Amino acid sequence: MFEKLEGPTKIGAYILLFPVFFQGPFLYFAWGANDPLWLTCFKRTLILLPTLALIFACWVTIMCSISLIVRANRRAFASAIFVTWWELGRSIFAYWGGILKFLFYLFGWIGGVLRIVVFGLLLCIKDIILLPLRILNDFTNSYSNPGVPWPAVILIFAWCLLEALIFTFVMAPVVIDVLSGIAGVELGGPSLFIPLYLTFFVFALGSYAVLQGLGDAIQSRDWGKIIYNFLVELVVAAVESFFLYREFVDALVPWFAQHAGDDFELGIMGTLSIAFFVWLGIRAMTWFLFGASGVPVMLALIQRTGIKNAYPTSSKSSVPAPKDLFVFVSQSIDKIKQDMDWVHAKGDELLSAFLVPPLQILAAAINFCTLFLSSSHLFELPFKGYRDILDARTLMLNAKTSATEK
Repeated sequence: MFEKLEGPTKIGAYILLFPVFFQGPFLYFAWGANDPLWLTCFKRTLILLPTLALIFACWVTIMCSISLIVRANRRAFASAIFVTWWELGRSIFAYWGGILKFLFYLFGWIGGVLRIVVFGLLLCIKDIILLPLRILNDFTNSYSNPGVPWPAVILIFAWCLLEALIFTFVMAPVVIDVLSGIAGVELGGPSLFIPLYLTFFVFALGSYAVLQGLGDAIQSRDWGKIIYNFLVELVVAAVESFFLYREFVDALVPWFAQHAGDDFELGIMGTLSIAFFVWLGIRAMTWFLFGASGVPVMLALIQRTGIKNAYPTSSKSSVPAPKDLFVFVSQSIDKIKQDMDWVHAKGDELLSAFLVPPLQILAAAINFCTLFLSSSHLFELPFKGYRDILDARTLMLNAKTSATEK
């Protein structure tokens, strides 16, 4: 290319086209095509972009130097060329430092995220392990506080079911004989036992309901209701003693005869008296154990009058606020919400460390072009963050404003 030139023309061509002598070897070295893979990646990451920017800046500087012949304010323009080279050099060093900064932020951000994840997993495992103990603790705390006596309600229902089962077993032969005599055919089977069992269950519940009515009447000192409920309770006691508990006494007669002698005769009054006391003892024990607490709630459920009205203690007691079973998970969620602000802030820093260094070199190279065209810089370097990188519309507006001022 330069072989046909001689004398001052050749020297001038060497000066004007000096990038031709080194741009090829520089690009070949920066591209690293024949190097190992790790070295190629290293060169293309650290050297290729600065090399391209330097070569481009050299060519634009040549054009700017030639344009000094026709420019009016040559001294200021020449100073601007040197300032632009200074910004390019600073951008190149900031690019290398920005890569190290990006790696530092990247590993720190990954470590922080992993710490949050591991911390959350450990707390979840801890919550799962301690969940049975926490449930037991909450159960004991709630059970120790006053409230609706659900255990008493369950016991009263269970006891009535048991009484109904025993009475059904005892009275089934008598009922079958009576109904068979009335119907004229032999009866039996589940079609008879199930209704009989439900009937005795209602009888047992009704017996406790009458006791509750008598107790309420005594508390209110309403003598009319006291007498009425007392008479009803006597009828209930007589019916249950005669038809139900009498069978228990009949089952004990051989035992009485064994100890009293063969001529022992209990008699009807003795049988009914013992049956009454058996009924009274069973009712008294069950009433004082769980009947007095469970029957009001049971009646409130049947009558739909409200548990709070039936059991005032439940409305006066201070019910503790429900506790979260997964305490550590809740704490970790709150901690993660706080750490998300840190993640977002570090994410912005990470994005800035990734975008700003290469774009800063590109902006320095573009400043050479705008310096040649409009004698001004388009970008104000250095960029402090990715938010300092303006969008295209803002850049076009700045370029138009700069051209109008010139």
